[in-house]
Amino acid sequence: MKTNFFQQIAGLGFNGNYLLNIHQDETGVQTVSVVLKKEKAVTGLPPMIFKATAEELDERFFEELAKPVQQTVGLITNIESYQKELEKAKKNAKPDKDKTAKAIATEQDEDDKEDENNLFTPPEDDKQAKAEKKRLYDETMEKVKELAQHTKYAEALANLPDVADYPDKAEAIEAKRKNLQAGKEAYDKLTASFND
Repeated sequence: MKTNFFQQIAGLGFNGNYLLNIHQDETGVQTVSVVLKKEKAVTGLPPMIFKATAEELDERFFEELAKPVQQTVGLITNIESYQKELEKAKKNAKPDKDKTAKAIATEQDEDDKEDENNLFTPPEDDKQAKAEKKRLYDETMEKVKELAQHTKYAEALANLPDVADYPDKAEAIEAKRKNLQAGKEAYDKLTASFND
C-alpha cells in the first residue's frame, strides 16, 4: 500500500516538529490533534484539532491543515525576524546616549505590551481548541480510570495521555502512571501466585 502522507507533510512548508495525536472512538470517528513546535521560537501554541471519519480525513485532512500551518509559519517567521532585529538594535546602541535609549526603550516596552496583547490574545478559535483539548484529556483520563477499575492496567497505561501533549497536567499524569504501574505489579504478583 502506497501513501503520500509524508510528501503532503513536506509540502506544507513547516520546518520543525509535527506532534500528531490520533484518537478513534467506538463509533469510528477519529480526533486528530496537531501541534507545531519549532526550537526556541514560539511555545504554547494551541493544537489544531480535526474530528471526522477516516474517509473524511483521507479526503480533506491536508486541505484543512494547510491554512493554519501557513498562519503559524508566518507568526514564527515574524517573531524570529523581530528577535533578530532586536538583537541588532542592542548591538548598535551607543552607551553615551543612555538616557535617550532608556526613554525609547520604555516607549517600545509599552508599545510591545500593547502589541503582545493584540498578537497573543487568544481568539475564540484558540479558546475552542483549548476546550476541545481539555475535553479530550478528560475523556482519556476517564477511560484510563475505567480500565484500571476492570484491572486492565496495561491498557490503562497505554491509553494514558502523553506529558508532552499536556505539560500543564504533567504531575497528574505522572502520578496516575505510578499508581497504575503499582496496581499492575500487584495484580501481576497476585495472578502469578494463583497460577503457582
